[in-house]
Amino acid sequence: MMDKSARDDRQPACDDRVIALLRRLLGDRLSIAEAVREHHGKDVSYLAGHAPDAVAYVQSSEEVSAVVKVCAEHGVAVVPYGTGTSLEGHIAALEGGVCIDLGGMNQVLTLNVDDMDVTVQ
Repeated sequence: MMDKSARDDRQPACDDRVIALLRRLLGDRLSIAEAVREHHGKDVSYLAGHAPDAVAYVQSSEEVSAVVKVCAEHGVAVVPYGTGTSLEGHIAALEGGVCIDLGGMNQVLTLNVDDMDVTVQ
């Protein structure tokens, strides 16, 4: 459960204008659903969770760049999200903002067997 007391008096960092811009970029891959936001605001640490205002499900570096650009232009915090297994609480969106879920970036770009090196998305 999210720590609601720390957020009740806070205005969302993402206003309708920012949500609309991100929705144009991502369509249904932008979520403002409470359950999705709460899931992305809590890791496996003992620290209280803090949900972001929106979750962006990106699928490419270009989409990451576009989301970050919109957020930067409007002074909105960005929180990256891998799998949510952190123990440090670094995915807690203390001031709201946009969580960028990187789970859709799962392609292997290059595989170099000789160097034992892989470049992933």
